[in-house]
Amino acid sequence: MEQYLGMNLATLSGGRSLKELKDLEWIFIGIHALGVPTAIIMAFLHAPSSTITVSIIAGLLTAWSVAAALLNRRIASVGGQVSLGIVTQILIVLFAWALVFQVVSGENTAAYGGFTVVIIEGAVRFGLRGSLVMGVAFALGLIAAMVYRERVYDLEFNIRGYAFWAVLSFIIALAVGFVTEETRRERLRIERLVRERTLLEERNRIARDLHDTVLKTLHGLALEAYALKKQVNSPSAMEKAEYIRDVCQRSGQQIRDIISELRSENVSEGIASLMSRMVESWSKSTGIKAELTVSGSDRPLSLIASYNLRNVLSEALVNVQRHASAAQVSIFLELLAGEIRLEIADNGKGMGYSGNEIYTVASKGKYGILGMKERVEQLNGQFSIDSSRGTRLMISVPLISAR
Repeated sequence: MEQYLGMNLATLSGGRSLKELKDLEWIFIGIHALGVPTAIIMAFLHAPSSTITVSIIAGLLTAWSVAAALLNRRIASVGGQVSLGIVTQILIVLFAWALVFQVVSGENTAAYGGFTVVIIEGAVRFGLRGSLVMGVAFALGLIAAMVYRERVYDLEFNIRGYAFWAVLSFIIALAVGFVTEETRRERLRIERLVRERTLLEERNRIARDLHDTVLKTLHGLALEAYALKKQVNSPSAMEKAEYIRDVCQRSGQQIRDIISELRSENVSEGIASLMSRMVESWSKSTGIKAELTVSGSDRPLSLIASYNLRNVLSEALVNVQRHASAAQVSIFLELLAGEIRLEIADNGKGMGYSGNEIYTVASKGKYGILGMKERVEQLNGQFSIDSSRGTRLMISVPLISAR
C-alpha cells in the first residue's frame, strides 16, 4: 500500500525533481502572501457580511503560508512535497470559498471570477487533472453559494448566472490544463532526448576507449604469449603461455562483442525479443537452464530504458553464474499498458543478506546489486529483493515507449 501510494504521488509530481517542486512551492507561497492583502481589499470593496470573519480568514491564510514555508524547507522527498502541494491546494479552495461566501449578499457579484486563480494553481501543480478537479470544486461550491444566498438573503437561485460561471470555469480549466499538460509532456520529452543523447555519447566514448586501450593491450599480451611459447622449453611454461594467449583472445572477443553492441543499438526491436536472445545466449554459454516468460505485447522501449533494463538482467545473470550455485533461472517479463515488470528468480543458495543491506554490502566493494537498484531508480522504478529461498529480484518501471 505504501509503495502504491508513493508511485501515485510520484505520478502527480509530473516528473519534476524535488528541487523543482520546492521552487514551485516557494512561488505559490509568495503568491499566497501577496494574495492576503489583495483578498482583504477585494472583500471589503464587495461589502462583506462580517469584517471580523474576513480578517480571520486572512489570518489563517497567513498562518498557513508561514507553515508551508517551514514545511517546504524541511521536506526531503518528492512524495512529501507532493503531499504538501495537495494539502495547500485543498486549503486554498476552502479559503477562497470562505471569502466568496462573505460577499454574496448582492444581486450580482464578480467575486466568483477570483476562483480562476485557484484553477490555474491546480493546473500548474497537477496538470489537466488538477485543473478539472478545481473546475468541479468551483461548480459544487457555486451551487452551495447560491443556495446560501437564497436562504440567507432571499435571492433567487440564478440558473443563467450559475450556467455562465460553471461553463466559464470549465473552459478555463480545460484550456489551462491542456496547455500545462502539453508543456509538461514537451519538457519530459526534451529531458528524455537529452538523457538518450548523453547516453549515446557515453556509449560511443566507452566503445572507443575499450578499442584503443583494453583491446589493444589484450591483443599485445596474446602476441607476447605466443612468442613466449616458442622461446621456452618447459612443457609447464608452454602450457601457461598457451593458456594466457587463449584467455587474452577470449577476452578480446568478448570486448569486441561489447563494442559491437555499444555501436549498433536497435531501438526498433522489442524489449522481450532483446531479452530473449540474451537469456538464450547466457544459458548456452553457462549450461544453466534459463526460461523467459513474457506476458503482454512486445514493444520497443526508449534507448535509456532498454539499455538499463538489459544491463539489470545481464548483471543478475552474471551474479547467478558466479555466486548462486543455481541449476535453473526463471525470468518473468510483464508488459502492461503503463508499466513493465521484470522478475528474475533462481533456485540457488541465496545471497545471505536482505535487500535492506545493499548499501552495507556495497561499502565492502560489492557494487553489483546497488548498480542494478540505481539503474531501476534512474527510470523512476521500484527495486526489491527476496532471498529467503534462492534469490528473486522484482523490478517495476513506468513503461516508456521508443515512439
